[in-house]
Amino acid sequence: MMNRPIAWSLLLGVAVLFSGCSGASDDAAKSSTKKSKAKSKAVAKKTEGKDDVDSSSKSDEPYLAPVTLGSSNDTTSNSGSTGGGANDAPPKRDDVVAGLQPIQKVLVGGWMGLVQKKATQEQHRWLWDFKSDKTFPALVLKAPEGNYFVEMRLTFDPRKDKYVMTVVDKDSKSRQFEGQFVEQPHDVPSDDPKILDRKYKLELVETENDNQRERFRFTINQQENNRYLVEVGRARGMGMFQAIDVIASQREGTSFARADSDYGEKTCVISEGLGTSTVSYEGKTYWVCCSGCKAAFEDDPKGWIAKFEAKKKAKK
Repeated sequence: MMNRPIAWSLLLGVAVLFSGCSGASDDAAKSSTKKSKAKSKAVAKKTEGKDDVDSSSKSDEPYLAPVTLGSSNDTTSNSGSTGGGANDAPPKRDDVVAGLQPIQKVLVGGWMGLVQKKATQEQHRWLWDFKSDKTFPALVLKAPEGNYFVEMRLTFDPRKDKYVMTVVDKDSKSRQFEGQFVEQPHDVPSDDPKILDRKYKLELVETENDNQRERFRFTINQQENNRYLVEVGRARGMGMFQAIDVIASQREGTSFARADSDYGEKTCVISEGLGTSTVSYEGKTYWVCCSGCKAAFEDDPKGWIAKFEAKKKAKK
């Protein structure tokens, strides 16, 4: 049997042995953690600056960025497209009217047209329309018995510097036209030294047609204040236009048209053309050139009078 001093010595040795092992283990663990952190830092440093290259090299990996409709991050926005451009903003009404004034000065009123090919007559009446489309006022031709059209609606788009016309034929088919002057409006001396004759040629070509086998072209050829022609052309498909007819129009009744810009007290309060009838507001009388201008005046007399007076003041 082992004596007591030897037993205590053995127990003390075992305790020292276990204590030494535990300390070694902790040190090893700490050393391992330090090495792991150092390795991580080295890897991070090594790959620093390569993130952009790595991400771009992964183009084969699908990635869908979140889209929030209505926000500034909305990638579906059309703000930079032509549909949202400045040219799509509505023009000023005064600019539209200004583009039509060189025409209306002699065109507004009643006319008798002779269709040369059929040797038949048709009545034309031109008037202003300020009510149907307040942004795009128009000169409207009514021809109830017309051979090639029963109505024309002619306006001006200053954004494109082009005249735009809608034509309705006797079969109620609507056609769209666009065009410009091929002969600019200009005035020439007439038999009356006090009056100048207005001349111009406005050519309008059909732009939209479901049946492209046939397209039309109308040229309004103002000969003098009391006479104008509508030259009718037709093309097969996208071929050349051929002249097919002429409508010669003579002003009804006594000549009252003038091609200058000063009609004195008879200046139309709406179009600034030659007034042919009067309207009244708050006890004062004003002139209008057609029933269309009369309707526009009655719709907003105060507004039109204010504009008219401002223009008169500016001219002075």
